[in-house]
Amino acid sequence: MEPSNAPVPHSVLDTRGMPGKQAFAFWQDHIGSQYDLRTPREFPKAFNARVDFWHLKSALLGTFQGPAQDWSRSRACIGRDGMDSFHLLVFRGGWSAPHGGGVPVGPGDILVCDMAQPLYMRGGDNELLTLVLPRHQLAPHLHAPDEHHLHLLRSADPLATLLKDHLSNLLGHLPNMSLEQARAAIPATVHLTAAALNGTIRDEQLGSVRMAMTERICRYIDARILDSGLSPESIARQFGMTRRNLGHLFEFSGGVAAYIRRKRLSLAHARLRRSARSGQSIEDIAQAHGFNHYRSFSLAYRKQFGTSPRETRAQALKGTALSKDADSRLSPWAHWLKDLK
Repeated sequence: MEPSNAPVPHSVLDTRGMPGKQAFAFWQDHIGSQYDLRTPREFPKAFNARVDFWHLKSALLGTFQGPAQDWSRSRACIGRDGMDSFHLLVFRGGWSAPHGGGVPVGPGDILVCDMAQPLYMRGGDNELLTLVLPRHQLAPHLHAPDEHHLHLLRSADPLATLLKDHLSNLLGHLPNMSLEQARAAIPATVHLTAAALNGTIRDEQLGSVRMAMTERICRYIDARILDSGLSPESIARQFGMTRRNLGHLFEFSGGVAAYIRRKRLSLAHARLRRSARSGQSIEDIAQAHGFNHYRSFSLAYRKQFGTSPRETRAQALKGTALSKDADSRLSPWAHWLKDLK
């Protein structure tokens, strides 16, 4: 248990002063598991990148500065890391645009990236303020949560301006805040983020009973996610409500059954990667996570991660030999991104 006055964990990566080839290799070690990076044909004399993140336990907040580069996430990349979070990128400098043309993002704009969906962007000399929220934190507050990938909030949008001011102020105070104080600011951050993305302030973003109940049920489900008796019916009985009302609370995930399936698939994905050399069969992993038929598991898995369970196992086997050495060289923030729940 963290003491009440524990500081907010802080991690920095800075490649300034390194030779260009060494700096890019160091950068690739850190970011290569989350993005598909293209190695330059000719390495520049300098590749100056800086990442400065604070870990608020259920969120990350920090800054990024980096040179011109492509940043993309293929289906294979999504399948490798299984990240299920939203990244809100507040552009303070530089530019970005989709590959092949599209609406560019510039200073003052906010771009939302859903890390569970493919991404193909180009950027130049970016300076970003970045908020990372796990899906279960933000999705319950959003209209059509799966439709916010590459959602662009322009600098002139009043709610976007409020959100930018809030994030800048919070970031500025983190060095002097305790972790307990920083965590207390997360609900307001989530509500303001959702208000900006939805375009209006809803009662749910103002601390309604409905939202409190949804979060309570999510905690109940998460604690019993591998219980074979967990079902929409059992949850409705536990909380004294009808299945219909329970379904309304989980519209953000396509229903409570879809929420349970997504969580179980994410756990199965992590088990597939961890157990690559243990000899545990994929069928046993599927059954342990609530899927009695391999075909239904494989279809649901591919739909969520864009790759098959067998392909995930093969990728994990291929990378196991290098992963321990590589992980030991990573700055804490790189682990925080992968492990954020």
